[in-house]
Amino acid sequence: MLTLEEIFPPFALAISCGPVELRVMRDDDLPELVELVRGGIQAPGLPMPFLRAWHEEPFAPGAPEGFPTTSLWWWWTQRATFAPDEWRLALVVRRDGELVGMQDLHAQHFAQTRTVMTGSWLGRAHQGRGTGTLMRQLVVGFAFDELGADRCESGYIAGNLASAAVSRKVGYVDDGRRRTVQHTRQGVVGVDEQRVTVTPATFVRPDAPVSVQGAEALRRFLGVDRTPAA
Repeated sequence: MLTLEEIFPPFALAISCGPVELRVMRDDDLPELVELVRGGIQAPGLPMPFLRAWHEEPFAPGAPEGFPTTSLWWWWTQRATFAPDEWRLALVVRRDGELVGMQDLHAQHFAQTRTVMTGSWLGRAHQGRGTGTLMRQLVVGFAFDELGADRCESGYIAGNLASAAVSRKVGYVDDGRRRTVQHTRQGVVGVDEQRVTVTPATFVRPDAPVSVQGAEALRRFLGVDRTPAA
């Protein structure tokens, strides 16, 4: 009988360094993930980090509206629409086995653009320990070394000093600002988003060795040839 990893190769992906490990989210992770969100994400004194305040929706388990149902739709949609021309890897982040956050990797027409986009968050109780920097290093290094990406793009709301610090530590450089909107609990507001980009030339790697499992099967699934990033 085939394993689930053979049926859906993203499930076989594992990226680890020291106490931190990234794996593609499974349904078994959801109870821990829901509790992590309920414990809070947004650090006091910093801007709301997302373009939509999904983490502030009313907690309504078993109801069709509110958290976690609306977030489940989003996470499951990523899996259902996974395709070579557009894919998202929703990676759960564990530190010493405990689920502490999420790291996303997203690409459109990757074979032609060799560009990926990253986004991430940590539960508030797990911020300030270096995990945010390491998880970003792991996913950026994976994109460069295992997928052959040429650049990784990201962004953060202007004034989010924590996100800015992580980006600098990983080697991202400023790539312009754009005016966009946030959907908050109080309504739609205009904000400035700082765009950032990291390339192999600016990337700052982790100090410790990195282990990657399942990359070859994922490349076949995506139809990606690993061309060393220049």
